[in-house]
Amino acid sequence: MKEIAIILACVPLYVINSFCDKYVSSKSGGAKGFFYNSVKFFICALILVPFFVTDAAPRFEWGAIVCGAGCGIMYAVNKTIMLEGYEKSSVPFMSFCHAAGMILPCVIGHFFWGETMKFTALCGMLLAVVSVVLLKGGKSAGKKWESAGIIIGVVVFLMSGGVMIMQKFMGLYFTEQSVIAYNLYSFIVAFGSIAMFVNREKPAENISKKNMILCAAGSAVSLCVISLVMTQMSGVVPSVIMFPLFNGLGIIAVSLGSMLVFKEKMTPSKIIGLFMGVIGLCLINL
Repeated sequence: MKEIAIILACVPLYVINSFCDKYVSSKSGGAKGFFYNSVKFFICALILVPFFVTDAAPRFEWGAIVCGAGCGIMYAVNKTIMLEGYEKSSVPFMSFCHAAGMILPCVIGHFFWGETMKFTALCGMLLAVVSVVLLKGGKSAGKKWESAGIIIGVVVFLMSGGVMIMQKFMGLYFTEQSVIAYNLYSFIVAFGSIAMFVNREKPAENISKKNMILCAAGSAVSLCVISLVMTQMSGVVPSVIMFPLFNGLGIIAVSLGSMLVFKEKMTPSKIIGLFMGVIGLCLINL
């Protein structure tokens, strides 16, 4: 299936985007990531401007504007609040909440868009989510589970799923409108929402602004391509296949790549998680 091949081809971009974010967050100390994320979304918008100008599809329709603005707000909240969540709970918990967002469009697709959800696909989704927890596992170093951490986790889950739902809305209900415009609007809104807080941010400790900008550029290019492809594919590929396949396989690839790039150990729990993830992906695509 051509669409599945295109989604799989985007997985390396998922890895690049995640590695850029992880590298910056590991070097930033107490910084909240406002500068990094604002630069990222600004570059994303710049990349799309030439395509926006030459796009033949309707660019100023309400569907693209509203969906783009909604997606941009959720992008901004999701990218910033996760950093705070790491301090209030633990990395495994926040990673679980982010990855579990793919469940929302799958469930909504079944009940409202007439997409079939087989029992095997449901089992595959559950295995994929569990594998994410195990693969991203780690010790919370004695951090207390504050109520704020749980609330942030719920918000991350909703924002992550909300972005995917906006992609589905564009792919299903506004097929004649510009996908480029939708993504440009989302990046502009995300940039504007985050840029307001840059001056309040504590300076990063172990990374220069130049290196932050380079990482932001790499992450921006990856995010642009991913967003365009996923929005385009969402109208033709069922949610129960697209989102678990892309996010599940992406997390597995990131976990394996982290062993080489960040020297993370492959613990028994991560090996089990990888095994469960592969099985889950196979079940989803049966």
